[in-house]
Amino acid sequence: MITIESASQIAGIVGAITLLYAYAMISKGKLTNTSAAYHIYNLAGAFLVGINTLFMGAIGALMLNIAWMIIAVWHLKKSTRQRAG
Repeated sequence: MITIESASQIAGIVGAITLLYAYAMISKGKLTNTSAAYHIYNLAGAFLVGINTLFMGAIGALMLNIAWMIIAVWHLKKSTRQRAG
């Protein structure tokens, strides 16, 4: 049986892998910093790591992940407006 603590750890690990994947794809030139996919990976990764930091009580790291999510959402909205306009 999976506990809330282990689910939180799994979320953090998957989130970290997601963030690292986005960074690797930028470094390889497979994604650009303006692509929706890049910001979706960042949003998902920060959300999952944020779950772990919230559960662990790491408020500073949680604040960082919230800021990361806000930036990702802002860029997603910006890119959506540019494509529509």
